Amino acid sequence: MKKIKRIMIIPARGNSKRIKNKNIKIFNGKPIIHYAIDSAVKSNLFDKIHISTDSPEIKKIVKKKGIEIDFLRPKKISGDSTPLMDVFKYVIQEYSKKGLEYDEVWSLMPCSPLIDYIDLKKISSFYKNMNSKKPLLSISRYGVPIQWAYKMGKKNIIKQVNSNFHKIRSQDLTLHYFDAGQFVIFPTKFIKSAKSTKNINTFVGYKLPPEKSIDIDLEEDWKLAEITYKGLKIK
Repeated sequence: MKKIKRIMIIPARGNSKRIKNKNIKIFNGKPIIHYAIDSAVKSNLFDKIHISTDSPEIKKIVKKKGIEIDFLRPKKISGDSTPLMDVFKYVIQEYSKKGLEYDEVWSLMPCSPLIDYIDLKKISSFYKNMNSKKPLLSISRYGVPIQWAYKMGKKNIIKQVNSNFHKIRSQDLTLHYFDAGQFVIFPTKFIKSAKSTKNINTFVGYKLPPEKSIDIDLEEDWKLAEITYKGLKIK
């Protein structure tokens, strides 16, 4: 059987806005990006680990982990609104120029310290058993039925979005999931032909438990992730 060649792309743009220098901020004793790198290395799944960054500072910090960045991300795809698909395409094209081709493109977010190498191995087995040519997305279940949602108006007055659902027991409502924002897997052929990732119906979902699904965007998310990390005793 042909060996599947995988590349892990960790997108780590500089100049984060909401949390300053988020991708290299110290998390429980070391730069947060080191956790993603350690997980990728320990999993022994990848033929190449590439940190996609426009930042010389991030490049230096990554080098201390023994990861050489073969090329920096150009400014034209380093903006706040740059789709990750553009980044993935660029990386694949650059390695193709070097004669390096991959069957699967994995991406682990730089601020995902709750995902360890054991998780990556489980994800790999799941994806292999699915035998799917579709990409995979990490998802997690909403803790409370979204059908019970409220919206807030002036003077903090709240209103039910749909009052009909509030009459229904939670166990009788359809479960809903959100993009956990931790990782994604693409067949390389998908990336080469895709224009965007907007059509979510093309994805296979991998369900993460709530404790693995903290999307670190704000300072309160960061604090919660640190507490959760200590509680989980990540390997």
